[in-house]
Amino acid sequence: MGKIACVRIFCMTTRRLYYDDAYLQNFDARVVSCLPAEPVQGASGAQPAWEVLLDQTAFYPSSGGQPNDLGLLGEASVLDVRDEADGIVHIVDREVETGGVKGCVNWPRRFDHMQQHTGQHLLSAMFQERFGLPTVSFHLGEEICTIDLHGGEPSRDQLIGAQRAANKVIFEDRPIGVRYGTREQLARLGIRKDVEREGLLRAIEIEDADLQPCGGTHVKSTGQIGMILVRGCNKVRQDWRGAGGHGGF
Repeated sequence: MGKIACVRIFCMTTRRLYYDDAYLQNFDARVVSCLPAEPVQGASGAQPAWEVLLDQTAFYPSSGGQPNDLGLLGEASVLDVRDEADGIVHIVDREVETGGVKGCVNWPRRFDHMQQHTGQHLLSAMFQERFGLPTVSFHLGEEICTIDLHGGEPSRDQLIGAQRAANKVIFEDRPIGVRYGTREQLARLGIRKDVEREGLLRAIEIEDADLQPCGGTHVKSTGQIGMILVRGCNKVRQDWRGAGGHGGF
């Protein structure tokens, strides 16, 4: 779906703790470096900032339509999290000493993103499976999550049909897990969208509903998504953008 959030597992310089435990809220890490960064715009204007690189992190960086986590590194507030060549960079509001540090993820924000992202996977699967409308991109927001569908304009019956099918899977509270495999192995398992990357890839599996390459954070079962409500659809360039309500998706 657009820029697919999957990576080569063995190429990372920062260990991504959220890959195997999206529910991890507190963690210990080692500060590899802390350097002055460009000032960050806040409510009262520009404020000093630092770039912190850790050996491992539970903070998710902005990627593939999912916003970054916020929280604390020691006494420093995490203002932004970025995925860069040297690893995951944490933008904080004060200097952090090298050595050991405790991290704390803003859990309400993280769990909201987990609900929305898993809801998006499920709804996208229903649109593709039932109506042949693949998702090409998506965006998670504070109030609205949007997905861009490729193909003809979805009818009202199709929008309602995908919504009802997704909510049926939610009521069944199906388990959700993580699978690792090569592109060829995942293709044999029936992934929803093929990828061209080589090496070991990560995919999210909703039991008997969806298997999708993804590097994001997700809930453990469909019941934790909450209700899905498709609020509308409008034309965006050559595709169709559907907007979902904030009851999970």
